[in-house]
Amino acid sequence: MLSARDGVEYDKGIIPDGFYLVGDSDNPTPAFQKAVIDSVAKVTHIAPDDNGQLIEVPIEQFGVINYPVKKLSLCAGITDNHFNTTTEVYPDSPHVTAQECNDAQVAAITGGLDYIIGYLKL
Repeated sequence: MLSARDGVEYDKGIIPDGFYLVGDSDNPTPAFQKAVIDSVAKVTHIAPDDNGQLIEVPIEQFGVINYPVKKLSLCAGITDNHFNTTTEVYPDSPHVTAQECNDAQVAAITGGLDYIIGYLKL
């Protein structure tokens, strides 16, 4: 989108090339995050870390960084739900198509829902 809209090309270390999640550092849910990443990895690539970071934030696990989402008024912090995350995907990547980006979002939802269904059965 950035290249099409603004003429801005991918720059390593600024915009991760691939799918990743932004979780809540005040409410970490690493097993949930892993389930989402594992599901998405079946349809597209996960953003590789940049020296242990994504967007200059230390990674928590493969494809996941955390922020204090409520304090920063990020989307994932709007509600008080237990399982929250923000999905990020770079649609300008030369490694994916627009359809793969859409498929990644669907995989994120199904992976998250499958995890929650299993969690509720415990």
